[in-house]
Amino acid sequence: MSRANVDLVRESFEAFGRGDFEEAFARYDAAVEWCTATDEPDQNTYIGVPALRRFVAYLADPWSDRFGQAVEWEDFIDCGDWVVAPWSATLHGHGSGIEIEVFETYAVLVRDGRITRVDEYRTVEQALAAVGSRNGPGGRPGPFQREE
Repeated sequence: MSRANVDLVRESFEAFGRGDFEEAFARYDAAVEWCTATDEPDQNTYIGVPALRRFVAYLADPWSDRFGQAVEWEDFIDCGDWVVAPWSATLHGHGSGIEIEVFETYAVLVRDGRITRVDEYRTVEQALAAVGSRNGPGGRPGPFQREE
């Protein structure tokens, strides 16, 4: 099942990176939760696909190229029910042309063939540590951990 999870996340997030949100969100559970990184000034948890649509519009607003060829996926790492997906982009501000480089990693939970949760981290190591602390062997909750 974990290979299928990797393929599902790859297809969805490659579409997300291109800005094809219809294709990307087609693989999401209706009650998906997307948790932005804890170090962001506007850290938030978006619940449901309609909230995610508003979120991506917010993300795209200040940049001329937030979605499209600017986004590069480095890998899709199989962690059982979780897939860790690091990415980077070089973005350019509307009007100012300011250039910034962005590096993030998503930890993506797949349940019953649907993306049910996305957590943002700054590094692959942070995401892998978080996923490892949530999972026992084989990507399942350990004996003293509860399911989310």
